[in-house]
Amino acid sequence: MFYRSAIIVLATMLTTGANAASIIGSATGIASPTYAITFSEVSLTPSVSQVTNQFAAFGASFSPAATYTPQTGFPNIVGDTIGNFPVSFFTPFSINFTVPQTSAAFAMVSNGADYLFEALSGANVVEGFTAPVGTSANNFYGFTGVSFDSIRITNLTSDLWLIDNVQIGSTTAVPEPASWAMLIAGFGLVGAAMRRRRAAVA
Repeated sequence: MFYRSAIIVLATMLTTGANAASIIGSATGIASPTYAITFSEVSLTPSVSQVTNQFAAFGASFSPAATYTPQTGFPNIVGDTIGNFPVSFFTPFSINFTVPQTSAAFAMVSNGADYLFEALSGANVVEGFTAPVGTSANNFYGFTGVSFDSIRITNLTSDLWLIDNVQIGSTTAVPEPASWAMLIAGFGLVGAAMRRRRAAVA
């Protein structure tokens, strides 16, 4: 009975995202990224190249198409970067990861407007927050401790923005929380069956 209760509690913690946390205005982003897309990995033409899936091999694609816009003078926005100008768009912008993540972050600057950040698994929002984005050095935003396959950024005041240093926590497949719960429950059932067999033999 104890084992079954422990499995149920652990499965509930995993599926509800008990350790989910938002990264809001961090100076460094996630602790140990597996890779960081700096937008220098692929040769692009400034103010012309629209960035969509050119960086899929490095772990992420982007929609709608942002423009490759090299910039200097902003913290954590160094050289190669993407933004929503000169072809301005103010619809939600998504960073879509090649494999599900449990942690990811990116550096972002704007004119101090409010943005809605959401982590999604498929079409479902699993975590979210609203925060102002300016030009300070504490400009990493993202999520950790929850499984997601994209981050959606919604501009709440029709503002211009730049994004750089997209930190990816994992470049290999990450099991969904429900998969972890099923795996643990399976181990519990195997353990119970082994205990019954031992009792029957005895």
